[in-house]
Amino acid sequence: MPRKTGQFCMKYHQALVLAIKDQVEKVKSRIASEWVSEWKEELGGKVVDEAEFRERFQDFLSNELSFADRSDVTLEGNKLEIAVEGCAICPGNDLLREAGEQTLCPIIPTGLFAISRVLGRKVSLEGVEKSGQVGTCNITYSLGEKKG
Repeated sequence: MPRKTGQFCMKYHQALVLAIKDQVEKVKSRIASEWVSEWKEELGGKVVDEAEFRERFQDFLSNELSFADRSDVTLEGNKLEIAVEGCAICPGNDLLREAGEQTLCPIIPTGLFAISRVLGRKVSLEGVEKSGQVGTCNITYSLGEKKG
């Protein structure tokens, strides 16, 4: 592994977003869709038990995507939250933000697609709270009724 992997990832992310400037929203959703489709296939289909879904989704984020030092998933009632610390994507987004450019976080739509396609629940993004420390956020989703 190169010694400056973090620096490379940050610069690569910045360059990628600038290169696809007019298609950021579309590409962000396509990345998330690919990740979730592959994960769902590995699972063998939907996971309708909420406790099992939470556990498997956290494992997917933490061990398969491994995008952050910590990505904890909680699912209580009609709320799902992903608590992120040490995100590898955020430093590149910080460079973009400082330059006044749009950012790209595929984790937010990954949650939306996972809840919808794997858990089979209606879902909407409730919000993203940032603590001010680069790489740390809480992503919250509201879950609706199960899909028919």
